[in-house]
Amino acid sequence: MGSSGKNMLNIIITFVILPLAIANRQPPIVDPGILTQSKSLGECQACKLFVESFKKGLERTSRGKYEGGDAAWEEEKLKLSYKRSEIRLIDIQEGICKEGKYSLQCHHMAEKAEEFIETWWAQDPDENTDLLQYICIDNLKVCCPQHHYGKDCTPCPGDHENLCSGNGKCRGDGTRKGNGTCLCDPGYTGENCDQCMTGYYLSYKDDTKMLCSACHRSCMGGCRAGSQKDCVACKAGFAFDSDEGCLDINECDDVNKCTKNQFCMNSIGSFTCMTCDKSCDTCHGDGPDMCRKCAKGYIKKGEFCIAEREDEDQSEKLTTTRYLTYLGLLIATGILLPRSASLGSIVGAMVLSYIVGAEYYCMINGHMGLVDLKNYDLSQIFQT
Repeated sequence: MGSSGKNMLNIIITFVILPLAIANRQPPIVDPGILTQSKSLGECQACKLFVESFKKGLERTSRGKYEGGDAAWEEEKLKLSYKRSEIRLIDIQEGICKEGKYSLQCHHMAEKAEEFIETWWAQDPDENTDLLQYICIDNLKVCCPQHHYGKDCTPCPGDHENLCSGNGKCRGDGTRKGNGTCLCDPGYTGENCDQCMTGYYLSYKDDTKMLCSACHRSCMGGCRAGSQKDCVACKAGFAFDSDEGCLDINECDDVNKCTKNQFCMNSIGSFTCMTCDKSCDTCHGDGPDMCRKCAKGYIKKGEFCIAEREDEDQSEKLTTTRYLTYLGLLIATGILLPRSASLGSIVGAMVLSYIVGAEYYCMINGHMGLVDLKNYDLSQIFQT
């Protein structure tokens, strides 16, 4: 093959065959949970996660994994061999760190701990051994014993039976981080968490325990006890009363508190301006029945502001229904009259009375009628 032929072959491979091969290659399957790790764990927590996962593997494989052997002695022998076999260790390791959102960090810690796990496994250990102590504290050195902190696992200061007066924890407790000072629970302060924060009061205390409780919501700057009468001062939105203490101010008593198309809604210590219903020009509450004045395009109908067109449509429907009722009654009378003139006359008179009465009622209430009966004396209509 000449040089030109080789060049042509290279061009075909480069621009035709190679792209097709790449396009048909399937991308590797990646667990999306590994790529979307949430808030990172500290090294100590990750190590604890690995140890828990390994312990679950020990439990999962505790019954053994063997085939055949009917004799009791052979079965027992196989059990023992599997219990400390490399096969079981591999079974455990293949199943660790499979669950949870921190699986990636757990796997990283498993890689660091691999040689120590293999050493521990070769020693034929008791499975109840404290793996956390062996792996995370003694070998990987990412954790400390309880009530110890820092890179040298220094004991937390104070009484380990009642650290931080029972109202906080030692910073870095159980890890290789922190400074050993007290991190107080909400409501407590002081070097040893033995004082109440501003906004809390001492509600209980004995030789071993103290309890700080929150002041009443109306208090500002502290309190003596838990009621609104015990406030040092009142928060904004509250007014002091000599008998009742801090009382809520109803800001909505001020009619100008909100704009024209809003109404005021009071709440404890505050208020909110809410938008009126669209049917209202001004209002004193939520809904079309709370309008002081109807908006343009709406009219008052009883307690409600309704759209003018809606009122017209409703009136037209009622008028049409009324006329159809009249027509039905007249047809019924026309059918009855040829069969019995006397009965038909009575029914006809009753129908006529009903129609005239209904139309008169509609007229005096402002509804459109067949004729204007406002100025008629109905007693004269039926006089002969």
